[in-house]
Amino acid sequence: MTFTRCTILIAVFALTFPVLASGPEIGWNGWGVRIGLADGVDQVLAGAHFNLGEFVDHLRLQPDVQLGTGDDSTTIYSTVPVYYRFDIDKGFTPYAGGGIALGWIDNRRIHDTDFEIGAKATGGLEWPQRDGQSFFVELSLGFGDVHDASVMAAWSF
Repeated sequence: MTFTRCTILIAVFALTFPVLASGPEIGWNGWGVRIGLADGVDQVLAGAHFNLGEFVDHLRLQPDVQLGTGDDSTTIYSTVPVYYRFDIDKGFTPYAGGGIALGWIDNRRIHDTDFEIGAKATGGLEWPQRDGQSFFVELSLGFGDVHDASVMAAWSF
């Protein structure tokens, strides 16, 4: 990635964060663990996500970090997605959205390490549990230099 692209990305985050942080329900709302599989670089993924709340009705900010291993590569990705949570009364909540993914890739096959940026589109279903926790499954499609697709299951505390 060029210095200019990295500088632009940092500037976008710096300018956007104060707007997001001013929302009515933005703040720490919990965290969770996630595990899944990815394609594009065939990997097993494990990580954590952080529920930072809704900055506008139905729009949740939920960044995550994931470690991937397999296919002679190790990856570490951090994604900053925004999800629209559909309001239905069925015992679960569907959601869809997307975000920017930043990744570090160590490819042992060609002895190369690289920093990549891409976009992700995500859809999923979340089931609230009686104790305030929740379980969800999601499918993400990657655009750019990130996994082509990933399927994750997660538990939020």
